Amino acid sequence: MRTSAPALAVASDNATHRRHAWLAVGIALCAGATAFVSPVLSLLVLAALGAHALMRVEHIRFEPLSLAGPIFAALIVGAFTGLAGGVGVLFVWRMFADTRWSVAEAKRLSLAAGRPNETSLKATIHAWATPAFGLTLVAYTAPHMIAGLPLDLPHVPVWVPIAAGLIALGALFDWGLQRAVDWRLGELAAAPARHLLTHHILFILAFGLMIDVSAGIVALAAWRLAHAAPLRQPSLTAVP
Repeated sequence: MRTSAPALAVASDNATHRRHAWLAVGIALCAGATAFVSPVLSLLVLAALGAHALMRVEHIRFEPLSLAGPIFAALIVGAFTGLAGGVGVLFVWRMFADTRWSVAEAKRLSLAAGRPNETSLKATIHAWATPAFGLTLVAYTAPHMIAGLPLDLPHVPVWVPIAAGLIALGALFDWGLQRAVDWRLGELAAAPARHLLTHHILFILAFGLMIDVSAGIVALAAWRLAHAAPLRQPSLTAVP
């Protein structure tokens, strides 16, 4: 039986994407683990990943105005609550930005796989649930230290992270059940499913299980930087 050239090309692209996706996960986990041992070394790892991404891209897009809002908000909050409150604002902004990028990447992969029904808000709500759980848990256990800087968030009672965790667990179970049905029917879109599985694992590890919030931030930053220099069609859209 002969296999057509387009089919071989698609299979090769899928294999390349799969290898790159798992490589990005490995880099993220190693960078997060490095932050436990030596925060300075983890910053060097991020710097190396950033330099590699800059060397691989063809067009660099820098939008300084997109930073104005978060920085202004951090300065205002910091003026009233202190440095820890300002760092907390930046932390919330980074979590939102990382989640938004990851959801957008999942939608892109779903469209490329011919699954536009998986790009709706209802279909991607589970991707926001695990970061929300991590945020409530960080708020419950605050204050923290990030790279020597204090981080504080408004304290929440224990039932808030419990409720957020239950909601995230239910949303994740529903998503996993749907993907299991797709797999059973031979209709599973592997690329977006793999990305979202990684999304949940990293966010839960970063802010749901890790005690050191700095390690979680490093892991997510490394994950995005690894995506910023793919094997094909490099782009800086994934740079934190």
